[in-house]
Amino acid sequence: AGILGTIFLIVNTTLGAGLLNFPQAFDKAGGIGTCTVAQLVLLVFITATLVILASCSNSTGTDTMQDTFAGLCGSKSLAFCGICVAVYSFGCCLTFLIIVGDQFDRVFATYYGLDYCHTWYLSRPFVTALSCSIFILPLCFFKRLDILSYASSIGCITIIYVVWLIIYKSFGEQNNTVSPIKIWPNNGYEILQIIPIVCFAYQSHMTAIPTYACMKDRNLCKFTLCAIVSMLICYGTYSVVGYFGYATFGSGKVPSDILQGYTDKSAVVTVAIIAIAIKNFTTYPIVLYCGRDALLSIFNVSFDRIDIRVIITLIWFILSLVIAILVPDISPIINLLGSLSAMFIFILPGICLLQNVLLRDPELYLNKGRMLVVFAIFLTALGAFVCGVVFMETLQDLEKTPTKPPLVTGFRQLRESLCV
Repeated sequence: AGILGTIFLIVNTTLGAGLLNFPQAFDKAGGIGTCTVAQLVLLVFITATLVILASCSNSTGTDTMQDTFAGLCGSKSLAFCGICVAVYSFGCCLTFLIIVGDQFDRVFATYYGLDYCHTWYLSRPFVTALSCSIFILPLCFFKRLDILSYASSIGCITIIYVVWLIIYKSFGEQNNTVSPIKIWPNNGYEILQIIPIVCFAYQSHMTAIPTYACMKDRNLCKFTLCAIVSMLICYGTYSVVGYFGYATFGSGKVPSDILQGYTDKSAVVTVAIIAIAIKNFTTYPIVLYCGRDALLSIFNVSFDRIDIRVIITLIWFILSLVIAILVPDISPIINLLGSLSAMFIFILPGICLLQNVLLRDPELYLNKGRMLVVFAIFLTALGAFVCGVVFMETLQDLEKTPTKPPLVTGFRQLRESLCV
């Protein structure tokens, strides 16, 4: 992949379900000023860790996160990192399929009626299985990630339409009854709530090393440029969606899914709902690629074995599809996996950077090495703090009765059926 294709891959992996929840994040995490500034500060570290992972893969000559981690921390760590990647990838894939089903449910409930599921060809199991088998499964068998850059460009285009719709609705639906929006938080606790949301929204580190490995010219400077441009695009997109979505509904009235707040039957809203489904069609294969390669690495199976690759892909796809269709509510389990996103963003890159510096300069003679060690320790500590925050908020949400939509720190409220 060239520079443009690499940017498409990173942006498509990063922009996901978190986009629909950002307006509510602006509402509950302190207001416009807090979210904008906090995003920008965290974005510096998030972009830096993308570059760190690519640099460490250069040092070890590896193409996946688990192999890079094992090359720096020893072969015994391969299984640990591989399991983390596989589990998180599978949880993400489940979520993508559930979101696809939610979008079709919304369209059918709007145009056909709330008894749509009693028609077999409109029911959620049939539509989800058929659409995903046609649009997702064929993209899952490729050996290399760069081929998916073309599909990623389609996913990025669908996001542009959703952003346009939210801006358009902001100007079209505002009225005098909209509550005033906040600029700064009422208390310090609200500021902390933006941290897990940002980690959830900007999680693309799991695919960073495979993406870097598939560059036409594997150059760290070019990848750094791609990472900076990609993160700035994501920052602008999240900020625009958060601000205009927040301004549309006002303080305290923003829905957890911004598209659910538009109740009209207009074609522009329907196209946006379908666009979100298409976006998940193009992201699922990228995440499956990482999870599949993690499993192959754990069992020490060559990537060139086409038969093994096809079998694992089919088992992965069928299992995720069956669980997404049949299990009533998987959100509690997936919410617990949300703390892994902070580990991929901060902890693993921090450990890799520390080990990389110590291998090059064991005695830390160079001032550069000492500064990098301090930065690596800071990243690891920051990741541990964020993991703890996300985990505790998840446990608190599990204990609460769902009287109102909770703040999104993982994947929530994705399985409420519209059918009666």
